Amino acid sequence: LHNNKMNSTLRSVRLVLRVVSVRSLATQPDKHIVRSPYRDVTVPDVNLVQFVWKMVDKFPSYTALMCGVTGRSYTYAESRSVASTFASSLRKAGYRKASTLAMVLYNCPEFPLVMLGAIEAGMVVTTINPTYTEEEMGWQIIHSGASCVVTTPESLPNVLKAVRGVEKVKQEKVMVIVTPGLSSATTTEGAVKFQDMVSREADTSSLLSSEAASPGDVAVMPFSSGTTGLPKGVQLSHKNLIANCLQMCDTPVLWIVDPATSEKQDVVMGVLPFFHVYGLSCILLSSMYFGAKIITLPKFEPNLFLSSIIKHKATVLYLVPPLVQFLGKYPEVTSEHFKTVRFVTSGAGPIGEADAKLVLNKGSHIHFIQGYGLTETSPLVSILHKKSTNLNSSGSPIPNTLVKIINTETGTLLGPGQVGELCVHGPQVMLGYHNNPSATAETIDSEGWLHTGDLGYYNETSNLFIVDRLKELIKVKGYQVAPAELEKLLRQHPKIDDVAVIGIPNERLGEAPCAFIVSRSKLTEDEVKNFVKGKVAEYKELSGGVQFIQEIPKNPAGKILRRTLRDMYCVSL
Repeated sequence: LHNNKMNSTLRSVRLVLRVVSVRSLATQPDKHIVRSPYRDVTVPDVNLVQFVWKMVDKFPSYTALMCGVTGRSYTYAESRSVASTFASSLRKAGYRKASTLAMVLYNCPEFPLVMLGAIEAGMVVTTINPTYTEEEMGWQIIHSGASCVVTTPESLPNVLKAVRGVEKVKQEKVMVIVTPGLSSATTTEGAVKFQDMVSREADTSSLLSSEAASPGDVAVMPFSSGTTGLPKGVQLSHKNLIANCLQMCDTPVLWIVDPATSEKQDVVMGVLPFFHVYGLSCILLSSMYFGAKIITLPKFEPNLFLSSIIKHKATVLYLVPPLVQFLGKYPEVTSEHFKTVRFVTSGAGPIGEADAKLVLNKGSHIHFIQGYGLTETSPLVSILHKKSTNLNSSGSPIPNTLVKIINTETGTLLGPGQVGELCVHGPQVMLGYHNNPSATAETIDSEGWLHTGDLGYYNETSNLFIVDRLKELIKVKGYQVAPAELEKLLRQHPKIDDVAVIGIPNERLGEAPCAFIVSRSKLTEDEVKNFVKGKVAEYKELSGGVQFIQEIPKNPAGKILRRTLRDMYCVSL
């Protein structure tokens, strides 16, 4: 209890200091505010559904979505019709504005149709990683307030177990809907079929009511750990997502996907998970806005991925650093795979120039683009333009976006070349964290600046460079792993007295979770790893190993000194 009070007091002190430092900034010259070099864009006063279907009437027969495994596909006209019918069915089932629908879906053609249908019905969508355990799924369903879950036959058994646990806690019934899967042989018992909900005629009158979503309403609520702690629901409004889409799509030099015409249509590989905001916003929404064809792959499998690039004549590849490294270093990847590719885009973590050049060596005609963003900014903050040659940079701020670098101790503005915490201001900044005003106040200050927890700097030409993270988050293959989540789990082991988890460098994964354990009892690394295994998603397991130490280094307030642990790890190598 004493520690809880101390931590609460310290958070309050930090918040007061942050507000004081922010107010003092108002009197400082703004010459060190990094402004976008591009003209501002106008964000229309519409909701996300109205915005996305812009291309339908121009090219209704163009294929919008195709499963790279089964070949199941939808045209743009079919996509809009299915989404609207699903919205109507949700209304008939009793779901109303601001109800929450959870999506436990791997990449499939139905993903955006479920999402846009739920949003058209006025609902909020929260996305859940389908590789989660039933406990992890249940935790997010409860904390998001979801009363409806959509999944695939492959994930249905785990989802039903999670839902049963949720229903016991909430004493409320949770509806489960199942979409088509990768095989027709899988069972759908215990759930309502998505096909049945979209085969009936839509009652569009129910969708024209006062319960239709407004631009300022929450549209999507992915979960992120933010700078510290357990995952929190990130409230992204219709306006947030539309703004972020237009910040790229209304600036031709930043175009990755080209608008569809009667002569051409871009083909985008949808291999990165749509449940992550990078996949949801940058791949799905931006591509559909421009009328592209999206090939969905349920997960990354090297042979399927490479054959799909050639088979579908992919023009745009959205990737994360481990996939960029795979394309560059894997000998089976040749120039043949890049024959139709115009753009390779990397996000969710910095990529070095050397890795980028390995890809360019196999396709010299390719534009290699790197960007920077986070869940809380919908996600894009900065991006390289297509003619840039500075491949180490994350580019300049996108339109309507301001960036500043501040001293982590004093909050004062820093100039070019000086490393500090990166802060962002723009229409893409989230509304806040769901049911967590204190975490929101610690992240977004009184002037609307979002404090990212990332360390970086900018140069004289306003290009941003990300160098480290202040925040505790571990990035495994682009996925977020919260140390607090693993620490909470490990503390349940009877032989563990104290624990801290950090991310250590890993060439294949980016980072790997490593646990530092204090134990007075005899305990082995395998025992610790096996205790975690099966209780969390595979990418959260302790692939970075276990180290036994006498004491976890902490500051006087009891906060774990993770940088000290990283230094200890480096010394032990």
